[in-house]
Amino acid sequence: MDDILNICAGLQLSKRKGTEIVIGAPVIENNRVLARKFFTKRRVNLESVARVLRSIWKTAQNFELSDLGDNKALFLFQNEDDADKVLLLGPWSFDKYLFGLHKLKTGEAVRKISFDKMTLWIQLHGIPTMYQTKEVGHSIGTTIGSVESVDVNDNRFCLGNYM
Repeated sequence: MDDILNICAGLQLSKRKGTEIVIGAPVIENNRVLARKFFTKRRVNLESVARVLRSIWKTAQNFELSDLGDNKALFLFQNEDDADKVLLLGPWSFDKYLFGLHKLKTGEAVRKISFDKMTLWIQLHGIPTMYQTKEVGHSIGTTIGSVESVDVNDNRFCLGNYM
């Protein structure tokens, strides 16, 4: 056994001149893959996750789940609309643990995704009614992070107890 380990320890890949591999266009023609990471050190049971999320997400078509280890996984949806719907309705959690979703772009590797940002809905309370505008919501929101949108009516105003 030690002999095999010693032989394998000396193996290495070397670069050869003129050896290139040309990779063609992706097989998947639209972007319907979401990468997921659970923000916990505890191992998560993917079968349970898939079963529960299928009933919660109520996608038009089914999706596949592939384990990548380190509490990361890929969701492959049958259509892009289902993937977009799941992203839009987030953030999501499972068994009290938040998980981040990231829509993969063409050529993007999961191992390069840092999962250091997440879209969250926030409510702003106590803002005087006449100041509940899109601009004020955006100004306050940028102190927390980047703002994707502010929920206001067609007049760029929010009528309610909070923004």
